Amino acid sequence: MLFRTQFVTASFFASSVQAATGATGAGGVDVQRLLVLGITLGLIAFAVGTAIICLRAAERARQARAEAILEAEQLRASERTLELILAAEPDTLLTLTEGGSVRLLATNLPPSLGVPTEAAPLLRFTDWLDEASACELEEALDALSERGTAFNLALRTKRDKPVEANGRTAGGAMTLRFRDADGLADKYEALDAETGTPAAQLAAQDGAEERSAPEKGPSVETRFRSFDRLATAFAVFDENERLTHFNQAYVDLWQLDPAWLATHPRDNDVLDRLRRDRRLPEQADYRSWKQNWLAAYGSNRQVEDEWHLPDGRTLHVIADATPEGGVTYLYENVTEQLALESRYNAMIRVQRETLDTLREGVAVFGSNGSLKLCNSAFAALWRLNPQELECEPHIDEIIAKCRVLYDNAVEWELTKAAVTDIVPERRAYESEFDRTDGSVIACAALPLPDGGTLLTYHDITDAKRVERALIERSEALEAADRLKSAFISHISYELRTPLTNIIGFAEMLAEPIFGALTQKQGEYVGDILSSGETLRSIIDDILDLATIEAGSFELKLSPVKVREVVGGAVIGVRERLKQTDLGLEIDLDPKVDEFVADGRRVTQILYNLLSNAISFSPPGETIVLGCRPEDDMLAFTVEDRGCGIPEEYQPSVFERFESRSRGSHHGGAGLGLSIVKRLVELHGGTVSLASTPGRGTSVKVSLPLRHVTSLAEPHMQPEEPHYRSSRAG
Repeated sequence: MLFRTQFVTASFFASSVQAATGATGAGGVDVQRLLVLGITLGLIAFAVGTAIICLRAAERARQARAEAILEAEQLRASERTLELILAAEPDTLLTLTEGGSVRLLATNLPPSLGVPTEAAPLLRFTDWLDEASACELEEALDALSERGTAFNLALRTKRDKPVEANGRTAGGAMTLRFRDADGLADKYEALDAETGTPAAQLAAQDGAEERSAPEKGPSVETRFRSFDRLATAFAVFDENERLTHFNQAYVDLWQLDPAWLATHPRDNDVLDRLRRDRRLPEQADYRSWKQNWLAAYGSNRQVEDEWHLPDGRTLHVIADATPEGGVTYLYENVTEQLALESRYNAMIRVQRETLDTLREGVAVFGSNGSLKLCNSAFAALWRLNPQELECEPHIDEIIAKCRVLYDNAVEWELTKAAVTDIVPERRAYESEFDRTDGSVIACAALPLPDGGTLLTYHDITDAKRVERALIERSEALEAADRLKSAFISHISYELRTPLTNIIGFAEMLAEPIFGALTQKQGEYVGDILSSGETLRSIIDDILDLATIEAGSFELKLSPVKVREVVGGAVIGVRERLKQTDLGLEIDLDPKVDEFVADGRRVTQILYNLLSNAISFSPPGETIVLGCRPEDDMLAFTVEDRGCGIPEEYQPSVFERFESRSRGSHHGGAGLGLSIVKRLVELHGGTVSLASTPGRGTSVKVSLPLRHVTSLAEPHMQPEEPHYRSSRAG
């Protein structure tokens, strides 16, 4: 039509020119030139029309080609998506055609099941299935091939693992699928309980539905929507570097416009936009970096990198190139993970530096028995190589090296048990042992909350040597003291016999029956008798102390009247009171009458206290002896107004042979108060002293009342509460 129009136009133009020339006649117009001009214009119009037609045809062809490319990309993306979905399922899937070709579509079962991962070994059922399962599967395949009968079988591998086998026909081919049967029985039994359908039927239906899903299931886009729930961002680019799929996490991560992403931009454009918005890592040569990153396309390899973004985030990026030429990106935000790792490493460094300052050897073992942390003191103490300890050796390896210095199987078994035993309640333990190098080590094991164990080793050789030296010295002193007591006891016993003879002969000489003595002789005999009695008292005190310290001293307990023991003590010191011109005041509480004790020894206690007060009291003063109940104790007090005892000497007044004669009438042997202290302690009582220099001394003895039979006699008169003695003159 276009050609015809152009031709008519040219003819009409030529006829018009000819008519014009004929009409004008002699106007001088060149008819030939006009004809040539008309034909030329017609040809030009024809050429223009032809060009327009060609351009329109080319545009339609380009559009058709673009649509074909897009459709092919979508088909390839769908195929890859289906492969990803199949790869995500833990099963093994293969197809068998009538021509005998085999295609293995997926092989994702755990190796522990023993299912081969290649097609040829997989079809040799007797190699990896037990005999009964292999025969059952062969028969089911024959029925599927001949009659198209689908099957669902429960098989068992030669590793004694359960496997489920599903067989179906689809599009002139057979599909064979194997799945891990662990847990499926529970699933079907639960469904059986809910629906009333037998478990085997449910399993068959399950397999049939899964095979038919690709034929009538949702589209690829619908399946990719489930990835929107993932926190990890991902994006899929095809072999033309165009974006085909992405999830919501990808949009949130890069803050890109979803409408723009829906236009399938190229990977290059996405990177440029991210760089423009300052969301990519800063690069000195961005162009080279981008080219290196885009080189993953067609490489059929996986590339990993860490991107440190300007906003402080750190991404772990994985670019996984597919065999078809596309790339799948995964972006994981590891900022918090790296921060935690950094803090953990800093904490470990601080712990190591802290432990290295300790003198004790410290080692921390994990729940698996491997060394996790130790200090330099631990390595030095056991002479271990620090480089070997950094490899986290097991407790068995460390024990083997430590046995060189200390080879005790029992001790090391306890140590190993503390580290590796799995018990309901873990407890700490401590021990000490001597090594072959002469050192003494203190060990402690402490369970940690995370299941680990803390071991500490401390070299206590010096402290142990001092301790042992002190123990040996103490034992030597005790032995010497026992020897001294035995010697004194023996000597005192040997002195008692001749002393008794001396006193006896002196008493005989003093009797008038043997003749009158001169005044001087009488004085000598009196001095002999006085000195003899004093010496006998000292010997008796020494024997009492020796008996007490030997542990053979026994009290004869019985009900004792307070007035009787007090009276006995007063009789013993009456003569000395007269000689020293001292008075004695007795102050007894009327409620006190009787208590349980060794009466003879209580009298001895009071006698020694009164004798001590007499020795340190100036003439003309009064000594007070009192008795009061205090809870379940009976307190005796002896007070004097003598010279007193300086504060620095007070702690030692109850020690043996401690005698200070300042202000006293005689020094004495210093045994009186020592015997008092020991006799009181044997009764289960206490003794205390309070003294002020220049004002006197008060000694208090507290004895248990125990089984008191009576606190007051009925005939005691309350108006006469005190028994007083007159001053001895």
